[in-house]
Amino acid sequence: MAHLDHFQHLKIQLQVINSATNNFAEENCIGKGGFGKVYLGKFVDGSKGEMLVAWKRLNPEFGQGDSEFWKEIMMLSFYRHENIISLIGYCDDQNEKIIAYEYASKRSLDLHLDTNDLTWIRRLNICIGAARGLEYLHAPSETQLRVLHRDIKSSNILLDDNWNAKISDFGLSKFGPANHILSYLITNKVGTRGYCDPLYEELGFLTKESDVYSFGVVLFEVLCGRLCFGNNKRRPLLGLVRQSYEKNLVNEIVHDSIKEEIEPESLKVFTEIAYQCLNKKREERPSMTQMVEALELAVKCQVKVIRAFNLKKKSLLTSTKPYVILKLTQSSLQCAKKTSVKDKATPEWNEEFDLYVENLDVQCLHICLLNATSRIDDLKVMRSVLAAGKDN
Repeated sequence: MAHLDHFQHLKIQLQVINSATNNFAEENCIGKGGFGKVYLGKFVDGSKGEMLVAWKRLNPEFGQGDSEFWKEIMMLSFYRHENIISLIGYCDDQNEKIIAYEYASKRSLDLHLDTNDLTWIRRLNICIGAARGLEYLHAPSETQLRVLHRDIKSSNILLDDNWNAKISDFGLSKFGPANHILSYLITNKVGTRGYCDPLYEELGFLTKESDVYSFGVVLFEVLCGRLCFGNNKRRPLLGLVRQSYEKNLVNEIVHDSIKEEIEPESLKVFTEIAYQCLNKKREERPSMTQMVEALELAVKCQVKVIRAFNLKKKSLLTSTKPYVILKLTQSSLQCAKKTSVKDKATPEWNEEFDLYVENLDVQCLHICLLNATSRIDDLKVMRSVLAAGKDN
């Protein structure tokens, strides 16, 4: 296996992992799945220093072996993106197969669906991050093949300290041609029931639209705050979604923790694109690029817009090359703007700007006036001013 020499720089000695996990002590186990168990432990990287690492220890009795092990290492080595979990290294010693990943401290999305941890804006931002990761896999650079994940589900979307989404678990993924709008592979059916594209389940036809279907299931899990599986107490999610959507009653299946905060237009944009993902005709499903655009629009429909502000403080604006920074006090959105002030004999700053605001009732707008060397003044415009400027 001479081609594996390419990955030797990623190899981690088993004794290092044994030390990091205290010989795979049960108290260090943070998860398990169809591959085996995941352990948390510290690792010292030559360039990054000490870090927490998730160590995935494959159990061959669970059906995954050399093929899935090396496939995941190859995928994560060649395909790097801020919304794809990062590979730290691997171990292939003494019949042990272990993969080391960056540690996602919030763990997987499925654990947070039915909680109050996730506001609607936070749920949207998580969906956007996952969509961008899939967009990258489906439309890579000219030198790379398209990656078909084959197992998109909420438990394979990890979350870091800042709730950024990271797609994980590439052991079942497949390469596909990237230069065709519609291309498919005929392959053995794998994945998780409830998330699988029906066309793929029935005929074995795998396309990038198969991932889109699975992602649509995840979107409705995020909206409804529950997994797609049914049980004795409730029906499977997709049947409920189709019935509610066709009767224009989607608002009735929204998770209770976010029902009151969702703006109707944001809900409309979100559910329309999510429902398109579930279309039985694959050619009528959206691309991941279209998904990103629609989800970003859902965010804009949710937040308030502050427009136009007029600031005249001549005594302050006479400083050398002044500039203004605007920043909201509390927001998970990108909400800062820097703008220059023209140096005139009677200088003033009068500019229209857009800031997307969530939770208007707790926001303040900070206007910081600075020059090249020091802060000149710090103005705090209270919520009443923000409210007055809303949607003008």
